[in-house]
Amino acid sequence: MHGRTDELNSSSTSSSFKVPSADSKSVSTELAEKLIQLAQTYETADFLKKDPSQFMHRFSKVRDVEAVAFISANLAFGRRDQILSHVEQILTAAGSSPAEWILSQKYNDFFPENEVSFYRMYTNHDMRLFFDGLRGILENSDTIGDFFKNRWEQDCSSRSQTQETAFLHQIIASAFDPKCKLLPHSKDSAAKKVNMLLRWLVRLDSPVDLGLWTWFEPKNLLMPLDTHVMQQSNNLGLISSKSANLRTAIELTKKVAEVFPDDPVKADFALFGLGVS
Repeated sequence: MHGRTDELNSSSTSSSFKVPSADSKSVSTELAEKLIQLAQTYETADFLKKDPSQFMHRFSKVRDVEAVAFISANLAFGRRDQILSHVEQILTAAGSSPAEWILSQKYNDFFPENEVSFYRMYTNHDMRLFFDGLRGILENSDTIGDFFKNRWEQDCSSRSQTQETAFLHQIIASAFDPKCKLLPHSKDSAAKKVNMLLRWLVRLDSPVDLGLWTWFEPKNLLMPLDTHVMQQSNNLGLISSKSANLRTAIELTKKVAEVFPDDPVKADFALFGLGVS
């Protein structure tokens, strides 16, 4: 992987942020200080204990880490105990190398070809389509990150900063069957799960996020619009919309970028942590 070895290196250095001046800022100094304090409180190794991001930390090979990140992020909705339980079931079946389990198509033994629910609205058939997509990616690249990096760099059209992540959403979704419900195929989607996945794989110097995809800049990430994040963002006056869509994700990201200009989704820890505490 670009900028990394095949094995992961541990890094848990925390970043420091300065409260922005009040000039030309819509986020008050008081609120900025609060977000900085909350982010520092919740972005710790303890965050992993009850979060699906914990699973990717079990593995050392990049392709295993990425595969597990995709699995965990795309099941990350609903009750946290149920999310963790269902990811655990898959990883127990996958064994020591989830990537090899996927490449050998053993997931077809775990997910029968039927419309029985595996997790909420996701059926066994939906899960097969999802794993078929991951298998296709792994068959065509050493790592999942390299696969999407190559697709990203092949597009030479100009993109504004606010278009960067939305465009990457489309690249990721296009690698999967359009009938695969686990990926957001609508261009207007808030793509909460994909934005969370990208936070895990792009952000650097974090005890939670791994910073594997060094070809994408953290400043261009979009906020994952989790229910807790939406609620707290409205309560704090960061946004006024109740609709979790791409436009709202961009609006919120611009607001928190006033506080964390090079790393706006650091605010995810602040808002999510405040919401569940």
